[in-house]
Amino acid sequence: MSRTNSVGLLILFVSCLVLGAYGMISMTSRDPLWFLRGFEDRPSRIVVYQAGQRTELLPGQAGFDVLAEAVEASLAQGFARLTSSGMSDHTLQNAYTQHLTLEVFWDQPVELHAWFPTGQTTQMLFPITGPHSEVLLVLLGDGGRYRAGAPTLESLEPIHRALRSLGYDF
Repeated sequence: MSRTNSVGLLILFVSCLVLGAYGMISMTSRDPLWFLRGFEDRPSRIVVYQAGQRTELLPGQAGFDVLAEAVEASLAQGFARLTSSGMSDHTLQNAYTQHLTLEVFWDQPVELHAWFPTGQTTQMLFPITGPHSEVLLVLLGDGGRYRAGAPTLESLEPIHRALRSLGYDF
């Protein structure tokens, strides 16, 4: 007489569900390590825009390390969710000329672990004031263009603290 191992079947069923969910997210995000947090890529340059004033910072210049570490810390905390938001050319121009905005560049694409695809990312735009700033949005881009479908971060507090320490008022 054959007996059914109910516990074994349940373990197999749950394992298949977990493996299937992990596999689906891994394929969608194109990242088998999508669940990891952390970020350690140093930017090659940082640009701060405040009401039309543009300040470019390069490694070795005053303020660069403070902002680079703050960007790394904010990104290391991970993404909260994916949005369908983006910025039109007009809104982007306003971010550069009317608001406090942080733009960060890397020489090589950076690896961002997320449950959604992040694409080739060599630049990020963090709206600190103005449209999208209240939702902790970060626009991801490459080649001078930003993509729609921007994620939100868990926290921008490290960036806010760094900007305030450098004398930016918002």
